[in-house]
Amino acid sequence: MALIALGVTGGIGAYKAVEVVRGLQKRGHDVVAVMTHSATKFVGAVTFEAITRRRVITDQFETGTNSDIEHIALASTIDLLIVAPATANVIGKLANGIADDF
Repeated sequence: MALIALGVTGGIGAYKAVEVVRGLQKRGHDVVAVMTHSATKFVGAVTFEAITRRRVITDQFETGTNSDIEHIALASTIDLLIVAPATANVIGKLANGIADDF
């Protein structure tokens, strides 16, 4: 079906994002996780790697296998972006075009 990027932000609800991945997978979707630095303090990237079977993007400067900036290359391939949990901090940043924490 769809390739969905799940943006996991640093709130206590980050652990519930694992359930979101499972629900999307049950509906036939492929999921890739993108985590802010703060999110990794609540749930480890390895957890998402295990359930998605995909590398988790945690650094905006990581390069993929073909030297593309990974998060930019991902933007051209996904069908949908879901941000969960969407903390007030991240909602404010998105509303104002601030992209200092991925």
